Amino acid sequence: MSEIDTDKNGRNSDGKKNPPEKRGGRRKKPLITICNLLGFAVITLAILTVVALAGKKKSDERADKAEAELAALQEEYAGMDIDALVYDARLEGIAEGRQDVKESIRIELTEKGTSINDVIRKLYPEYLIFMSGGGYHFVPVDESIPRNNYSHSDFAVSDNGMMEYVGDSDVQIAHVIDVSKHQGVVDWQTVADAGVEYAMIRVGFRGYGSGAIVTDDYFEDNIQGALKAGIKVGVYFYTQAIDADEGREEAEFVIDAISPYKIELPVAIDVERPDDSTARGNQISREVRTEAVKTFCECIDEAGYEPMIYGGTNTFAEMLDIKEVYNYPVWYAFYNNYMYYPYPVRMWQYSTDGSVPGIKVNVDMNVWMMETEENE
Repeated sequence: MSEIDTDKNGRNSDGKKNPPEKRGGRRKKPLITICNLLGFAVITLAILTVVALAGKKKSDERADKAEAELAALQEEYAGMDIDALVYDARLEGIAEGRQDVKESIRIELTEKGTSINDVIRKLYPEYLIFMSGGGYHFVPVDESIPRNNYSHSDFAVSDNGMMEYVGDSDVQIAHVIDVSKHQGVVDWQTVADAGVEYAMIRVGFRGYGSGAIVTDDYFEDNIQGALKAGIKVGVYFYTQAIDADEGREEAEFVIDAISPYKIELPVAIDVERPDDSTARGNQISREVRTEAVKTFCECIDEAGYEPMIYGGTNTFAEMLDIKEVYNYPVWYAFYNNYMYYPYPVRMWQYSTDGSVPGIKVNVDMNVWMMETEENE
């Protein structure tokens, strides 16, 4: 315990009084101690005073400099409208930004050969952009819906014209053709010998004027020929359902038509807007169309097949409520060499003018993406 660890009554920290000094013992010299302390305090005060004066001098110098600069600015801008100056500066910044954008557009169009549509899509990545009715439509990308893992550079067209996946993720792909009566008679063995392993075959369609359900003229020949040649098949149906009941009717038609056959690929509903403005499917709301499509998919699923929805950008951005159907596999139609759709995609129709031995006319080309569980 130190000498100063006592209270005002002379008691130590144990509550006991310190004993008096023995008679004849040496007395302490409080006067010397006080003098020493006073000397230390004087020196410390002097040092602090010098530091404070030096700091004050520097502070005064900075203040004087700032005041001089302010005075110079006031003199330079005397009589001017400061708000106007800020406004002009903002306009100048906007003009510079616009010039940068204009230059980037020029480079894309002239040096890179990018199409106007692709340039617009690059400028507005937060939107799904498509043309309809002679104009551009901008639909905000829904941030609450999961995204796919594909970037613009993940795909490339090979020397044989087939789309290939070249990204870093562990994604396996398969090439798929889709056919209807428009391909005429198909030599399926020749198609198989050319390396085609998968095909989506149209079962039928609903007339956009009459509303009647019609079987595709070549459905039976196509599905029997493909299966006989060892090609795995799925099917699709072109819908013009105007309510949930008609969506169910279309699904039941498809289920009945495919029941004799082995279907290993999905059963898709083809959702497109006919060019004819009077088409029955063009007269309904997005909500009604969404219910019809959901009903079709639910019926297909209950029958033990995998449902899938086919469509282009406007299908999923405008015609359907994406929040209601994004859980169903998507067969996306977009004719370019990059993946534009931001949400999950199972199959991508990237071309309508493919050439395959055994088919006399052009045929739609697709790539089927099979992700590992790690990347799903």
